Formats: sequence, C-alpha cells, structure tokens
Amino acid sequence: MNQLFPGSDHAYCLKYLVDNFVKQVLRSYPRYNKKHWSSVFKKNVYAPSFQEYELHINNIFGSMPLVRGFILNSDPQSWANALFVGNIWGVINNNIVECWNSWVRPARHLPIVGMVDHIRVQIMSMMQRRRESTLSMNRELSPRKEKSVASVYIESRTLRVHRSCNWKFEVVDGEKSFVVDLADKTCSCRAWKINKLPCKHACSAIESKSLSLYDFCDRYFKIEMYHAAYKGIYYYPIPTFDTSEACVDESDIIQAPCVRS
Repeated sequence: MNQLFPGSDHAYCLKYLVDNFVKQVLRSYPRYNKKHWSSVFKKNVYAPSFQEYELHINNIFGSMPLVRGFILNSDPQSWANALFVGNIWGVINNNIVECWNSWVRPARHLPIVGMVDHIRVQIMSMMQRRRESTLSMNRELSPRKEKSVASVYIESRTLRVHRSCNWKFEVVDGEKSFVVDLADKTCSCRAWKINKLPCKHACSAIESKSLSLYDFCDRYFKIEMYHAAYKGIYYYPIPTFDTSEACVDESDIIQAPCVRS
C-alpha cells in the first residue's frame, strides 16, 4: 500500500479482522462465547468516539488479557472508527471485492482472452443498464443515501438545539449534549466525520438555521456524481478475440519447450 498508494489512508476489512481475533485470541479462551465477544469487538470497531472505544476495549482487556498484544500489533488506527484519521465514508469491510468475485465467476473457466472479453461485455451491459436507470433520478443524492438522510432527519426532530454562535450549536439528545460546528462540518459524536452525511445532531442544527441538509452532504453522494460513475462507454472489443486460425501469424504462436526445465 505504501509503495502503490503513498500517503493514502489504508483501512482494514472488519470480516478478516474479526476472523483473526477469533483464531488468534479466542482460541486461548475455549470456554468463552465466541459470538458474544466477536460482537463486543465489533462494537469497539464501530465506536465513533475515543471514549466509547476505550470503554469497549477495556471491557475486552479486563476479561481477556491476551487480547492486548493482538490489538497493539493490528494497527487499530487502520480499523477503529474512533482512531482512523482519513475519510472512510462509513465503509468498514471489502464486500465490494467479494461481490466482484461472485459477479465474474461465470467467466473464470474461460481462456484468458475469452475471460477478459466476457468481463468487458458484462461491464458494458451493466453500465448501459445503470446509465438508463439514472436518467429518471432527479433527487439530490443517490437513492440509498437519500433514504439514509431521510431516516436520520426523522430522528433529529425530537432533539433540542441551543445556538452558541452563528455556526456552532449545542444539541441535547436525551441526557447527553453534543457540539455541532456547521462551518467545519463536525459533530462531537463523530458520526458526521465517519459517514460523510449529517448525523441527527447536525440535522437539528441545520434545520434550526433553515438551511438545506444536502449542502452539508459529501459531494461523492450527490446525484451528479452518481450519474458520472456510469457515463463511461465501453465498447472496444479485444482485437484478437474470435480471430480465425487461418489469420493467425505463425511467428506469433508460442511453442511448448522441447525439454523439461
């Protein structure tokens, strides 16, 4: 990662992290409930604030002292929401890779040239279908993020808002208070920073100023970016694909070696 993407923020996949936790730590505690402690470990990963992170991690440390070495050697700044310094957009696993592997499975048995061309046709067809489906989308955000913002906005309607200055607010949520800075697009709950969409506390502050929630959403969730993702057109076939044997240059054929190496 450092060689190919210098300076980038590298996040680890939660699925494999939990698998390693079970194999390397929980095997030393055979009587422990693996499902329960895996869920506690996941809470530690998803914890948005450092205080919550410490709460869950100390819970694990107190019950399983051997987990300390595993945590320290696993670069928690690369998987814990509370410690991650880059942009993560709420993504905590590499499911997209598994989806890709499943999607191209029918082409795996083909020779290399046929496999590449089969995948090219798959991508071309998918891009066209999604390009056509986006033409009818006229909302501000992509469909899934539009639902997410609507859901969070409904939750924000019951919160109390106190203005500290023009862009800073104190939002009371039950017995807890959170500081929202609309100028920096931050909230002390850190959910806004992690998901790149206004949290319910931010929604309350934004609503109190009669501003649009969409102006505070990350640009990568905007519908114009959704359109741009599928505007590319792929229609160039591989030049040598489906070429008849009569047209193949004899000098281009690679012969098998005559002896074993």
